[in-house]
Amino acid sequence: MDYKEEYDVIVAGGGPAGIGAAVSASRNGRKVLLIERAGFLGGMATNGSVPAFCPYTDGERPIVGGIGLEVLNCMKKESYVSPFYDHKEGRIKEYDWVPIDPEVLKRVSDQIVLESKCNILLHSLVTDVIVEAGKIKAVNVHNKGGNYCIRAKYFIDCTGDADLVAMAGGSFEYGDEEGLVQAGTLCFRISNFDTDRFMIYARESGEDGNLNVAVKKAKENNDFPKDERYVAGIALQADGMAGLNFGHVYHFNPLDGKDLTRAEMEARARLPEFMNFLRKYVPGAEKAVLASSGPVIGLRESRRIVGDYKLTKEDYYNRADFEDTIARYSYPIDIHAATPKEDDYSTNREYVTSKYKIGEAYSIPYRALLPVGFHNLLVAGRTISTDRAMLGSVRVMPACFATGEAAGTAAALCCKKKLTFRQIPGKELQEMLIKQGGILS
Repeated sequence: MDYKEEYDVIVAGGGPAGIGAAVSASRNGRKVLLIERAGFLGGMATNGSVPAFCPYTDGERPIVGGIGLEVLNCMKKESYVSPFYDHKEGRIKEYDWVPIDPEVLKRVSDQIVLESKCNILLHSLVTDVIVEAGKIKAVNVHNKGGNYCIRAKYFIDCTGDADLVAMAGGSFEYGDEEGLVQAGTLCFRISNFDTDRFMIYARESGEDGNLNVAVKKAKENNDFPKDERYVAGIALQADGMAGLNFGHVYHFNPLDGKDLTRAEMEARARLPEFMNFLRKYVPGAEKAVLASSGPVIGLRESRRIVGDYKLTKEDYYNRADFEDTIARYSYPIDIHAATPKEDDYSTNREYVTSKYKIGEAYSIPYRALLPVGFHNLLVAGRTISTDRAMLGSVRVMPACFATGEAAGTAAALCCKKKLTFRQIPGKELQEMLIKQGGILS
C-alpha cells in the first residue's frame, strides 16, 4: 500500500477526547490529522445523542477548563436556555448538566477544529497500524476513496475503544471479572413536548432530572418498562423538545459486530415502550412524539489500556494528587449494571459512597495516558489506564476533553523537542496546559 501523506500527529476518533487532542496539537504549531468514522465530530454527544454534559465543576468552580470549556461555552451561545434545572447543592447551572444541542455542537466542533488549522478526515476508519520496535509508523485508513496508509511521528488513540492500542498488540483490560461491561443506552429525543406544562409539574412535584417522581408512580402501578429501574436523565433541549438518556441493553460485547448489531436493534425495538411510559406518567409528554434516536447506541465501557500508572478507586477515595497531574475531575463512580439482575447505580454502594464534598476533586496523572510498550502512542478519553471503578468516573465527556487536550499538548511538545512520550518534561507540559486554560490545582 502506498503512503499517501505524512503528519506530525494523527488523532484517531473525533469525540471530546479527539477534539481536545487535535485542537491542542494543532494550536501548538503541529501538522495534525483528525480521523473520524462518522460524518461529523462530537462522539457520544452527537453520534450517541447524549442529552446533557456531565458536570464541569466540583460544585464550587469549574475544574475542566481549556478546550472542553471553550466548546461548552461556544455551544451555549447558540443554544436554548433550559428553564429546568435540578437545584441541588453543589451544582452550578452555567456549567453542570448543560443540555446538549447536537446540531449546534456539530457546527461548533467543526469551527473550532478548522480554525486550529487541523486537517480532518470524516467517514474514515482506521483499519490497522504499522508498528516497528514499539513505535507506530503509520495507520491504514479506509473510506469511500479506498485504502490509504498515512504516516505520522506521533499518534493519539481517542477511539473510545482503544482500537489503535489493540491493533498494535498492546495490553488492555475489558469489563468486570466475568468479562461483562456496563449496559448500553440508545438515547433519543422527543418533540411536541409541552415544556410549560412540564415545568409547572416539576416545580409542584419536585421532579428532578432523573424523573424519579414519575418512575416511582409507574413502579407503584407495576407499569414501568421491564428490566428498567430508573431513568438516567431528561434534559430540555428546546421549547417543545427534550432529550432522554433512558433504557438499557445488557449482555452484549461492544467490540463484536454481530453483538453490537443485535444491541442496536433491540434498543430501537423498545422505544415505543419508553414513549408510552413518558406519555402516561410525565405531564407535558401526553402528545409527545419520537423525533429521533441516536445514530449509534451509547456505550459506557469497553477496553481500558494497561498504562504506566493505573488510576484506582483508592485514588478516588484518597482525592489523589500526582506530580505529573494533567487534569482534575470529581464526578462520582457511576457504574451502570451489566445485567438486569444487578442493582442499578441508584442503589450501587460505590456510587452512593463516592460523592465528594463541594470543592473536592482527584487528579489524573500523565502516566495513565501512556500505554505500556509504545514510544509514540498516547491514549485519551474513557480508555485511559484505570481500574473498573475509576472508569465509572473518568469515562464522561468533560474528563475526556481534559485528557485529550493533555495528550495533544504532549504530542506537540514532544514533536518540537524530538522526544518520545516518556521523555517529556513534565513541568513544561503542565505549564503549557495551564496557559491554555487547564485547571491542575
